[in-house]
Amino acid sequence: MKNADFASIPTFDNLPVSNEVPPESSWGLFGTDDELGCLNFLTAEGIVEAARLVQSGKVFRLDAKVGFAKPPLFGRASVEHKILKLGKIAHDDLLNNYNTQEGSQWDGLGHVGHATYERFYNGVEASAIQDGPGGRLSIHRWADKFVGRGLLVDVYGWRKSQGKAVNPFETDSYTLDELKTALAAQGSVLKPGTILLVRTGWMEEYEILEPEAKAAMSSYEKMKCIGVERSRDLVAWLWDNRVAAIGTDCPAVEPMPFNFGDQSPLHFRLLALLGMPLGELFILAPLARDCSVDRRYEFMVVSAPMHVEGGIASPPNAVVIK
Repeated sequence: MKNADFASIPTFDNLPVSNEVPPESSWGLFGTDDELGCLNFLTAEGIVEAARLVQSGKVFRLDAKVGFAKPPLFGRASVEHKILKLGKIAHDDLLNNYNTQEGSQWDGLGHVGHATYERFYNGVEASAIQDGPGGRLSIHRWADKFVGRGLLVDVYGWRKSQGKAVNPFETDSYTLDELKTALAAQGSVLKPGTILLVRTGWMEEYEILEPEAKAAMSSYEKMKCIGVERSRDLVAWLWDNRVAAIGTDCPAVEPMPFNFGDQSPLHFRLLALLGMPLGELFILAPLARDCSVDRRYEFMVVSAPMHVEGGIASPPNAVVIK
């Protein structure tokens, strides 16, 4: 879509666009066959503007190393890396049991549907989520779409600067007011077409844990973590500011545990109803340190999800360029 069209997008309070789709959903807004969701907010004009933010040439990789979590979180498979010798002067790689969500990831729109409506984004049925080029909501449709202005909100750093305790391993929420206040303290403004990165502190605290502590918290049943609040106001704020995607350094964007049996999870509100990609387990601490020095919290983001036809999720393969 073009920048001029932002004003024509309904506010959250004016969704949905049809009585035939669920309340607070964007289903049908970008067309009945749309598979991009909020990535429609990333425009060619926005990419050009994002490129103008590149001033120092610094590059920050947002992906954790493959296999960073030992044991893997949520019982996912352990990836095994093998080097294959091809004669005396060549090699190949082989990754066995690789789960595209074992580490840093974008949740694709086929990852989680809405429990009540039993549909995925834009009303897609589970039977249409399939392997291959015909699979609906496939991650490969994002392969050349995920480029634009990024903005870091260092709410972890802000809360600590206020002398407030932060334990990323407890079920706790960064409130919408905290996000807004942290942005104001940075001198940052949320603009349409932004890839919003939220530093919660989880990833950097996890990386310094002892192996026993990592093992104790690895299962879904035992996982507790901080995240952004799962509220209607938070969702409305993201939508009304035309946020294209939200990426965090925690396991679920929202606090864990959460109940898939009610209406509140952001995985329902954002992923299934609005088509907003959720990024999890990003590396944000080095970026945050640099932003605190030069006071520049906006930058260009380039992310190239895997070109897997029918794919459900992907490592972001993302860099920030300042």
